Amino acid sequence: MHEQDAKKRGPLMTEIVEGVPIRVEGHEVVPVVRVTSRVQRRAFVGSDRIGARGGGSVHMRPVAILERDETGERRTPIQDKTMQALGGLLLAAFVIPLLLALAVRLMRKTSSQQSAVSG
Repeated sequence: MHEQDAKKRGPLMTEIVEGVPIRVEGHEVVPVVRVTSRVQRRAFVGSDRIGARGGGSVHMRPVAILERDETGERRTPIQDKTMQALGGLLLAAFVIPLLLALAVRLMRKTSSQQSAVSG
């Protein structure tokens, strides 16, 4: 990303936020979320160009669940299984063609050596 593009999009802010506690039979369950936000603003000031505009986006991703009771606090992380599966598929998309190309190359090399020996 170019430095100028980053300035146009605005600063990226990330924070971890605890949600509203839910009480269940002597336990308290609290969702924990990573909030990533970006704010974009632009103003034009000049003899003919007066105006402003802005926008923003917010992405929230659950990262853990806190369970509190009289014995203490436990944190259970939430794993993103979809991202793990997509990462595995992406890795396979790169590795499998390389292995097939290597196998074809070895087969061609072996067949050329056999034809040289028999001829």
